[in-house]
Amino acid sequence: MTTAPQGRRRVGVRSDRSTAGLIDAADECAVIERFYELLFLHDHEQIQDLVTDDVRIHMPWQLPGLPDRIVGREDLCQSVRWSSDVLWHEGSLSRIRVRPFATPHAWFVDAEGELTALESERNYHAAYVGEVRFRDGRVAEAWSYHNVLHQIIALGADVPGINAPGHGLSVPHSAGKCGEEAVA
Repeated sequence: MTTAPQGRRRVGVRSDRSTAGLIDAADECAVIERFYELLFLHDHEQIQDLVTDDVRIHMPWQLPGLPDRIVGREDLCQSVRWSSDVLWHEGSLSRIRVRPFATPHAWFVDAEGELTALESERNYHAAYVGEVRFRDGRVAEAWSYHNVLHQIIALGADVPGINAPGHGLSVPHSAGKCGEEAVA
C-alpha cells in the first residue's frame, strides 16, 4: 500500500492532445509512487521487482564520493542497502506528484519525504524532482535532482552563515557601496 495521497493522480490527454501510451498510465503512476516509497523505506529487495535488469539511475548532483550513476538492478540494490547502513535511518514518503511528459511512458516526479541521518541524528526534508521512464511496465531509467547542501548539513556539516555562525548573509559586512572596497 502506498503512502502517497490518493485521489490526486491526474492522468489525461498529453500536450499534443493524443492519448497514445496512456493505457498503462495509472499502473505506471502507481509503480512510481511505490518506487519512491520503497526508496525512503530502504527496501532494496522490493525495489528490484519494480525496475528492469538494466535500470539506469542518474543523480547529477550527488554528494562527493558517491556515484552519480547506478546501472543495473544489483547496483541499485547495493546502493539502497549501503545508504541505509551508512547514511540514513528508514524514512517516509510524505508527498508525491507524478505528471506525464509528452512522450509515452515518461513521467515528471516531484517527491518529498523525511529522513534522519544515522551519525548526526539530524532531520533531512528530502525534496526530489526528476524524470522516470518505463519499459515493459518497469522503471528503466530515472533522473533525480535534489539539494546536496541540505543533505550535507543533515549528515553533520556546519556551514558558516547557513546553519552555523560565521560568514554569510547573517553576518553584517563592512559598510560600503556594492562594488566598492570597504575602508577599515
